[in-house]
Amino acid sequence: MLLTLVPRLAGVLGGLLLVIRHLGGVDQLRWPGLVLLTVALAGGGAALVSSSAGWLRVIVAVAFPALVWSVVEVLHDSGGDSLVDALVGAVVALACVVALVRPGRARHHAGSHAA
Repeated sequence: MLLTLVPRLAGVLGGLLLVIRHLGGVDQLRWPGLVLLTVALAGGGAALVSSSAGWLRVIVAVAFPALVWSVVEVLHDSGGDSLVDALVGAVVALACVVALVRPGRARHHAGSHAA
């Protein structure tokens, strides 16, 4: 439970920090927001893999944030850094809020297809 709760809370807080940074012009919130979003993305990546393959969870927990940040860096070329970071932060925060509100949905859905 703690391994899923911490990344989700980090995603909400990190996303809010990046949105506040953009709206309020508080540049000091950029790095704390990005670090918290990285924690959330690592937790989300690890959750994509079965818990029985621990080594694979570690690999995906590292690779998933790297992939997301690579895409974000490409988006920085087409828009302002602050705006792109705020939009990514808002999307991750929203996804984390949904995951916090409906935590058992993924397990129930996966179990509904079992015979």
